[in-house]
Amino acid sequence: QNLLSTKTIPIMLQQQKMLTFENLLLSTNREGIDKVIEFVKGTDFYTAPASSKFHSNYPGGLLDHSLSVYALADKYKDVILSEKPELIDKLKDESIIITSLLHDICKTCLYVQTNKFKKDASTGSWVSYLGYELNDTFPIGHGEKSVIMLQNIGLTLYPDEMLAIRYHMGMYDDSNSSLKQAQFSASKLTPLVPILQMADFTSSSMMEIENKI
Repeated sequence: QNLLSTKTIPIMLQQQKMLTFENLLLSTNREGIDKVIEFVKGTDFYTAPASSKFHSNYPGGLLDHSLSVYALADKYKDVILSEKPELIDKLKDESIIITSLLHDICKTCLYVQTNKFKKDASTGSWVSYLGYELNDTFPIGHGEKSVIMLQNIGLTLYPDEMLAIRYHMGMYDDSNSSLKQAQFSASKLTPLVPILQMADFTSSSMMEIENKI
């Protein structure tokens, strides 16, 4: 039974989070998953924020967000299968783990810390603070970038997993309108798409901390 939850993640030690992340990925026994873990360890994935100014916008936020999305997606999967057990072959544990934990791998080496300025509400003076700004050296998109990166690393991804990662942004995907129909079609092809969308949206909008700056 999965004991990971959005309640336990904030109180876990960083080392526990990293170990949980890696053990979950290894449990899939997917070809190339060891290469993904090696890649993650060589980047800022464990220390990067999940965003520059919104959800989990603090060091380690990307790891927290990824674990939170997995915890929710795993619960959504159980609820859906209790109502529609015939979907069990389309909602395998390994697919939930891979898509949830790696959907935002495109955010590695994406944000850089920099000095920023804000106006102090009480004094009206401008004060400096350490924040994040975007430094996208390969601006090819978001979900599609994660798919490309994972395949380049050497991970075997199944088509339904590619679709789920590609369209995980849901209504917040800023792709042009012609791709909205593709997103809708993808959600009809595999339940992984709406599950990951729901988990990502719920986690980022309701469960995660926003560092008010």
